[in-house]
Amino acid sequence: MRRRSFLTTALGSMSTALTAPRMLGGLGLLNSMQASSSGFSDYKSLVMVFLNGGVDSLGLLVPTDSSQYASYRSLRQHLAYDRSELLELGSGRYAAPDSCQSMVNLYHSGKLSWVSNVGPLRQPTTKSMIVSNEKVMPYFVGSHNSQQIMWQNGGSDPNAREGWGGKILDLITDGSNAVSPNISLNGNQLFTSTLSTPTFSINPDVIQNLAAMDNAEPGPNRDLFYSLQSLERASVLDREIALRNRTTLEGISFLSSVMDSVDEPQVAYPSNEIRQGSELQSQLKTAARLIQAAPELGHYRQVIMVEMNGYDTHDNQDVILPKLLKSLFDNLEAFQNDLESRGVDHRAVTFSQSDFGRTPTINANGTDHGWGGHNFVMGSPVNGGQIVGEVPEFGIGTDQMYFGLVIPAFSVEQYASNVAKWFGLSQSEITQAFPNLNRFDDVDFGLFSS
Repeated sequence: MRRRSFLTTALGSMSTALTAPRMLGGLGLLNSMQASSSGFSDYKSLVMVFLNGGVDSLGLLVPTDSSQYASYRSLRQHLAYDRSELLELGSGRYAAPDSCQSMVNLYHSGKLSWVSNVGPLRQPTTKSMIVSNEKVMPYFVGSHNSQQIMWQNGGSDPNAREGWGGKILDLITDGSNAVSPNISLNGNQLFTSTLSTPTFSINPDVIQNLAAMDNAEPGPNRDLFYSLQSLERASVLDREIALRNRTTLEGISFLSSVMDSVDEPQVAYPSNEIRQGSELQSQLKTAARLIQAAPELGHYRQVIMVEMNGYDTHDNQDVILPKLLKSLFDNLEAFQNDLESRGVDHRAVTFSQSDFGRTPTINANGTDHGWGGHNFVMGSPVNGGQIVGEVPEFGIGTDQMYFGLVIPAFSVEQYASNVAKWFGLSQSEITQAFPNLNRFDDVDFGLFSS
């Protein structure tokens, strides 16, 4: 069984003291740490931003054409943005709410693009197909849990047990890292897990490997615990528990030693009016440091997941959503600036996923669970300032709408495979990661310059 299979641990504040290396020296582990022989000579990191709850992304690209804006205004009623509250995007066909000023900055500077109307699909699907046979739709459309699984798995199976971030790493890395490169900064996640490689979970607030022992006073009892982990054991279960302990200790100690040499951000991050923004900011700051540390960690390829909660806006959307969006994009703009100040922005791409888009129609003072939605891709390698695909019309009788749900034009596999190709996967590896991709057209979104 590969060493990475046991690395499930937590990292947080870099100022917290960790177990002294001398204690681990007795285990004979630190001397054996080797960088991954992945076959790559460059470094690339993916940062997936999961917007938990189902973000109303359809409302972020507002048509500016007079007749289309009138349809939008009629459908959205009091949740529609006045023209005075909109910021023009690129060609002038679409605009964004003024709470998204930082997103517009990134868009206009060529560092962010949107992919329109993406969602889980079994096959290319039209309204007429659904009307004839509803079974062409994925299971449980509009269900938080099922749609999260499909998005994070990169397919349409609501029972999937592996995430596509973890799968692409398993295909292109050999698993020999002391610190696994499939990292979540908000607890254990499907996206960064496979059956052979659980998520390496890092808490941005408290460095901790084995909490009970770390909190114990230094002395013979703690030293004895570490020494016991290298003893021979007859039971398979005992051996695996000891191996889990050893790999946790070696991984977090090595990670701590590397991160101690990585600077805190030298750029200003925004003040956050809301808790969700503060939590995201903490994750992004740590993500930037992990990306800088990738060479020392042996991470030629690195997948990092961050998460922002609060997007299930059934009510008070007019108050809640602008605050969430402002905090999201202000922090993402700061994160991009952080990467640039470290000189590592050329090797990092940040992109979004969410449970689903929300309905174009409203329910009282919010929007309901939907299906297709818009997603952004951000970074210096991105051909920014474009909207990939056609933005669905705001209207309940269109061919893109089925009972208040926007039918996705692109599948999750098409979206994810474009990102995976930039990451360095071959076509055969992409097919392994996304076995249902062959049901869809192989569309190059033109998102990346290299």
